[in-house]
Amino acid sequence: MGKFKERAVKYFAVFMLLMLICTIVSRGIYAHQMPKVSTGTAEPHTLIHKIEAEGAVLTTEEVPVVAEAGLLAEKVCVVEGQKVSPGDLLFQIELADLNKLMTDLDHQIQVEEKKLSDLQSSSNTAINRANQDLQDVADTTAGEVGRAQDELTGAQQALNQFPAEQDYKNAAMERDSEYQRLRKAAEKKKATKEEKEAFSIYRDSLDAALSAQYAQERKALEEAAAEKEKAVNAANTSRNEAIKQAQRGVEDAKNGTGEDAAAKQEQKNQINQLKEKREKLASLEGAEGRILCDMEGYVSRILIHAGERTMDTAALVISDAAGEKLFQAILPPEEKTYVSRGDTISLSFQNGKTRLGGVEVEALGELEDGSCQISAKISDPGVAIMERGKMEMNKDTGRYSCCVPLSAVYSDNGSDYVLLVKEKETILGTELTAEKRKVKVLGRDEEYVALEDGAVTEDEIFVVDSDKDIKDGARIRLKEE
Repeated sequence: MGKFKERAVKYFAVFMLLMLICTIVSRGIYAHQMPKVSTGTAEPHTLIHKIEAEGAVLTTEEVPVVAEAGLLAEKVCVVEGQKVSPGDLLFQIELADLNKLMTDLDHQIQVEEKKLSDLQSSSNTAINRANQDLQDVADTTAGEVGRAQDELTGAQQALNQFPAEQDYKNAAMERDSEYQRLRKAAEKKKATKEEKEAFSIYRDSLDAALSAQYAQERKALEEAAAEKEKAVNAANTSRNEAIKQAQRGVEDAKNGTGEDAAAKQEQKNQINQLKEKREKLASLEGAEGRILCDMEGYVSRILIHAGERTMDTAALVISDAAGEKLFQAILPPEEKTYVSRGDTISLSFQNGKTRLGGVEVEALGELEDGSCQISAKISDPGVAIMERGKMEMNKDTGRYSCCVPLSAVYSDNGSDYVLLVKEKETILGTELTAEKRKVKVLGRDEEYVALEDGAVTEDEIFVVDSDKDIKDGARIRLKEE
């Protein structure tokens, strides 16, 4: 019996040991399946937005290389970004085609000069016609003035020959038979008082009537003379104006008027342009069709290729090596709100061998696609025009009192949330669980996210990162230090 009890105790002990081992293994497996997390608490931080972009060094002073339009490029002898000096060959013009262009120009100049000669011949005919018109006008108006002057002379003579008033009256009284009859009756020796009074009354009446008649006739003569004088003046004015107009016609015929003058001037301009172009082509022929550089600089753009003809715009654009240097880069539309004129950036060239700090942003420009072109002046002589580099900029976007690491914020259907660490009592004891809490994001940088004040208190612990996906309410365990 004693041996049986001893054996039972031993078996029970083994059973309990096995149960303990199973429990430990079970809890280990259970714990192993839980997500391992690291945690943190909210802290105040200053958010820093980092901007990086590649760009190139350009210059504010660019010089176009313009050749005469219509030339056939045989070959282009430079590439973009190449450094060039005075006398360097930029591109070569095909000589056979150049000679043909010159021959065509010579023929065209001859044709246009013949047209000008025809226009000038027509102009000489117009001049002769205008001179004849001037002579005809002078002769015609001279006769009109002469007739008006003759009439004025006659009117003035009539006025000058008009007698004095008393002589006019005496002559009229001599012709008046009633006056003579009454006068004779009043002057006879035995004239009666009635006869003398009758003569006196008639004489006074006739005198008054003759005074009025004299004044009327003299006024008529004076007015006639004045009218004739006005007619002479008008004829002279009309003659002068007619002659002036005819003289202008002569001058217009000499200089050309209206469409004829415009055509002749246009023809002269066209001939001059053709001759200027011919001289330029002759000069280029003398240079064996070689377009040479005349400055120290860099080829920034090539706008023509072998086999193409030059236009009336630039064939090449040269950046002046002595010009002011600018670093230019293009930022995407979402970055332009972070950059302002006067901000400073850091630049690196030659894979970081040359670094420049504190370079000030000179200008900002918005492009058609909404992106932003940034320009910064460079004074360092070690950086060459057309050299490519990289810009970096750290922009302080503000200090926030409630910030969490970037990895602590999750997004779901357009809303942001964090996972708070909560303790929960279970049959297995106190366990940690993840509790989802929606938050409002105010800003973020490469390391931190700023949340609305009070979204997470300084005493609350949240999940910073996890080795597995975590759902709301899931059990979690802390990573071992």
